[in-house]
Amino acid sequence: MNTIKAISISDRKGMRKKNIDSSTLIENFGLKNDAHGGKWHRQVSFLAQESINFMREKGLDVVAGNFAENITTEGINLVGLQVGSHLTMGECEIIISQLGKICHNRCAIYHQAGDCVMPREGIFGVVTRGGRISVGDTITIPGKISATAALIATGNDENEFGEELRRKITEKKAPAFIRFDSLDDKNRNLTQILTDLTETQKIDDIILFDPAGSYGLALSGFEKTDHKKNLYKKNSSTLHLCRTVDELFSVT
Repeated sequence: MNTIKAISISDRKGMRKKNIDSSTLIENFGLKNDAHGGKWHRQVSFLAQESINFMREKGLDVVAGNFAENITTEGINLVGLQVGSHLTMGECEIIISQLGKICHNRCAIYHQAGDCVMPREGIFGVVTRGGRISVGDTITIPGKISATAALIATGNDENEFGEELRRKITEKKAPAFIRFDSLDDKNRNLTQILTDLTETQKIDDIILFDPAGSYGLALSGFEKTDHKKNLYKKNSSTLHLCRTVDELFSVT
């Protein structure tokens, strides 16, 4: 049976979490009193008990919550789920927003546990309907898949145009969530971000905000459509390249 094996929270990010018997999922935030809650796309984290058991078999002294996951599941193939998949637990609903994660540095969890399975087998979600959850609750996968979107921009552009871009994306595409991926100072992580979004996350719509018109070379692996100059395709993802907010979806 697909169940909640453990519920864990912490007051700081990057630390082992403490187990609790029950908690409240807050819509568009995450678990009550957890440091990872907020209005972003990684509000709640999941890891399978089966993954923890595998690490224990390797000799690591780890238990549920040690990898900073909020909800430890049992009986579910988490890595087999698709981004946009719905999960229900009692009256609560969560939509899967990310598979795994890119770790740029060794975190405290890695140093404490000797390894970190979260980047490989952890998943994340957004809370679309809140309520009470408890250890032992059944987790249902109804098979519903919602549309997803990602916004790529620099931190400065996010601060200046982010709210307006999100509003327009929501109006035009109505995704279940909009994730934000921030470019570094010299945009060196753009290729890595695009690869993750198109090959691992398989996000439906990717918006690359390019006010300076300097990101074109990063799209060499994309297919440019013949009739819409700002539209590109790769795998199941559609990329919208725009230099201004008004340009976003203006020709779609």
